[in-house]
Amino acid sequence: MPKKNLYYILLACALIFLQLAVVGNLNFFGGRVNLTLVVLIILINLAEFNWVVTFTVVIGLLLDVYSGLPFGILTLSLFISGVTLKILFLNFFTNFSFYSLLLLGLIAVILYNAVFIFIIGLIYFIGLSDYLPGFDYLYKFLWQILTTELIMVAAYYFINSLSRKFKPVFIG
Repeated sequence: MPKKNLYYILLACALIFLQLAVVGNLNFFGGRVNLTLVVLIILINLAEFNWVVTFTVVIGLLLDVYSGLPFGILTLSLFISGVTLKILFLNFFTNFSFYSLLLLGLIAVILYNAVFIFIIGLIYFIGLSDYLPGFDYLYKFLWQILTTELIMVAAYYFINSLSRKFKPVFIG
């Protein structure tokens, strides 16, 4: 079991470094890709609730370390989004279907950005931070919806093509 946990921790670190490289240096889609949300949505469909919570906290903390924002904003945004999406998945979406994945992706991007803007606005209003997203954040938000949905389509077809025996539709 400890080897499996170490493996997951290394995968989380690799995801963070990939996210930072994509957003910061490679300028892939103008830096408007949120790979952590994509992986979170896939985990919501395939993993247990405790793994989703662990993933959101670990990834959020790692992202907060490399962020210039006040510490904890990204963790709280991911945590609230992850828990809400998992509850929605358990109560309304029953399987790993194409349409549920796309709808969860759309809800994830909207919810994550809404929570992020609310927390940043609250911290700015209180006077604890100087950062307040401008009008260009809306443009990046719309691009993030598009790129997330495109990656979700590719991920769905990739996961379903892995084998004939492994079909996530039947995982429950």
